[in-house]
Amino acid sequence: MSDLKQLAGLQFIVVYVSIMIGVGIILMPRSLAEAVNAPNLWLSIVWGFLLIGLCSMIIVQLVSRYPGKTFFEMSTIITGKYIGFLLNLCYIVYTLIVSAYILRVTGGIVKSNLLDTTPLSVVIGTFIIVSTYLITNGAGDIVRFFQLYFPVMIVTFVALCLLSLKDVDINNIRPVVGEGIMPTFQGIRVTFFSFLGFEFLLIFSKLLGKRSANKLRAGIWISLALTAIIYIGFHLLSLGILGLEELKQITFPTVEMAKSIEFQGFFFERFEILFLVGWLITAITSFSAYYYAMWTGVRQTFHTKSKFFVWLVAVLIFATAIFPPGLTEVFQYSRIVNFSSIIAIVLFPTILLLVSLSRRQSYAK
Repeated sequence: MSDLKQLAGLQFIVVYVSIMIGVGIILMPRSLAEAVNAPNLWLSIVWGFLLIGLCSMIIVQLVSRYPGKTFFEMSTIITGKYIGFLLNLCYIVYTLIVSAYILRVTGGIVKSNLLDTTPLSVVIGTFIIVSTYLITNGAGDIVRFFQLYFPVMIVTFVALCLLSLKDVDINNIRPVVGEGIMPTFQGIRVTFFSFLGFEFLLIFSKLLGKRSANKLRAGIWISLALTAIIYIGFHLLSLGILGLEELKQITFPTVEMAKSIEFQGFFFERFEILFLVGWLITAITSFSAYYYAMWTGVRQTFHTKSKFFVWLVAVLIFATAIFPPGLTEVFQYSRIVNFSSIIAIVLFPTILLLVSLSRRQSYAK
């Protein structure tokens, strides 16, 4: 069982960067290229970073007023038993949708690039079983898992960037503002959702202790900035190697970029396998976080500690993840993810904060 009482400063950053970098690093380059259709598409990441940072301040303010309380506890304190129950159900559905989406995309990538003869249900089921073991041991063990594999993830990403530099055509990145800055704002609808994960201030609140609002703001901005830097680096490399037109046609540009790396005469010739293994760590951390959030919501909303319900949650995630028959349907499914995210991470916290302020209500732990 977990015995971690509070997140240290570095742990805070590791956890939030690990959650935010998930399937977005694989899917975002193509979506962003289609939305912006200009070489300066990486600027959209900057705008998304700034917008999501401002939205996160709402959650920081809310969490600082109710230290140690999760979203599922705050909602009933602020709005009452019945309205709080409805908000909790909606938030549980949000975590179900996001976790299933992450799992389905991850399963599809693994099946198409690593385990092409393995049934998708087996791939997805294996991920769920591993994550179930992890989350039932508590938030402390989840944090330690993130800490353990974060260096592996970073080393893999840095290696990919360094080995890809030789294939970059600088002409693919220029001109930076040839078509003006306005097209880059079109990409905000893509980049905004690639920073999902900051809302876990509302879930890991018991590990935040009585951290001041200023410290929470600093931690979130640093985590968002590191995530944005990683995203920008990968987008510049993808654009420089593949070019804008090809970037719009390839389903998984980052994987194709890894495939372009060659080790002639070396015993290890397929670097994309090494990259995918490193990337899988980010995918499993993101999925486990949302799985844990859903499990926490079920426990605190229905006031149960029975381990039976964690398997019920697992079945719901599995059924939702396996439902889309192909990647085309999965990408269409992402619209639902985006819509539900706006409600869960912007609208709900804003409502709770405004009601709390209007009632001059707060919670002293």
